[in-house]
Amino acid sequence: MKRTGISLLAAALILLLITGCWDRQEMNELGIVLAMAIDKGKNNMLEVSCQIVVPSEVASNSGKSTTTPVTLYQASAPTILEAINKMTLTSPRNSYMSHIRVLIFSEAVARMGIADELETFLRHPEIRPDYYVMIARHSRASDILNVLTPLETIPANNLFLSLQNSAKTWAPTITTVTDDLLEKMISDGVEPVLTGVQIVGDKQNGGNKDNLTTIKPVANLTYTGMAVLKKDRLLGWMNEQESKGYNYITNNIKSTTGNLPCPDHKGKLSIKVLRSQTDVTSKIVDGNPVIHIKVNNMSSIMGDACTVPISSQDDLRIIEKEGSEKIEMFMKESVKTVQKRFKSDIFGFGLNISRNNPKQWAQLRDHWDEEFPRLKVEYEVHVQLRGVGMLDDSILQDIKE
Repeated sequence: MKRTGISLLAAALILLLITGCWDRQEMNELGIVLAMAIDKGKNNMLEVSCQIVVPSEVASNSGKSTTTPVTLYQASAPTILEAINKMTLTSPRNSYMSHIRVLIFSEAVARMGIADELETFLRHPEIRPDYYVMIARHSRASDILNVLTPLETIPANNLFLSLQNSAKTWAPTITTVTDDLLEKMISDGVEPVLTGVQIVGDKQNGGNKDNLTTIKPVANLTYTGMAVLKKDRLLGWMNEQESKGYNYITNNIKSTTGNLPCPDHKGKLSIKVLRSQTDVTSKIVDGNPVIHIKVNNMSSIMGDACTVPISSQDDLRIIEKEGSEKIEMFMKESVKTVQKRFKSDIFGFGLNISRNNPKQWAQLRDHWDEEFPRLKVEYEVHVQLRGVGMLDDSILQDIKE
């Protein structure tokens, strides 16, 4: 009996410790944020824009809606969290941040530095660090969130999926999440990069529903070039070719397509990269660091517009040589531009040296900014062709005969 009483007393004490769902939030009280843009406001304020889902529009299947599937709320404040809370002045719902897919900085904010803003997102208990970070080009970041997209009802999903697919199939883009970005910002011997996004077309009318009712939208969103950063500050931009070279050097090529001249230099071949593996090593020669980049690339011919059929191993060797030279050119242009214009080690050459030659890195670390621009880089590229697509000979030969 005594034991039973003690058990009941213990159970009662445990019940007192159970407080229930003290922090519950009702869905009909939340505004689900899927994208956020940060611009430079007046008086050194941050202008924060949140793309929030309109629940009634997403749930509707009638197809006769006259309103947009998302809405944009904005507020200016010295910090991001203040701006988000300030949005309740106009929004009937609290902003719910757990489902953010993209975070966009304007060029003006990125040039001032984005570390404080990223740390805010990292510390926020609701936000998962799996969203993509990017920089808006030639427009305010909020303008990007104001464009409606036809294939994806939610523009934030369009931005997320488009970058995800582009990074897999088209070499000049890269996906970057907050964890990776901050790691490069605080690490020695490597600097971060971000993909740029811009509006193509009429950005003034991109937010109208008319943008969804025509075969060719008046405004589209497109990814273009990579931003070079020094720690958390934007320095400038690489073009498409230099961005592709960066991805080859950093082993970020999953698949891509390109073209090469025919063996007789009459016509073009479409080439698809099947696999690409890059190994970067460092060594010390006469007291100076040297970087060696080796690329093993396997590709296939997917389109043949040559006047003479490709029928011999010699032809394939010529094409492989052209492919190797082209990839080497991409990498050289990327390294040359970054060393001369930006002087920011986005390739992680310093990090490679620190791992392979820690004693030498200890001597280079404090003046790596001066050493990196004159760093010697060697290249070795091997392209191997596997197959010529589905056809042995081009059908163009039969058409021309």
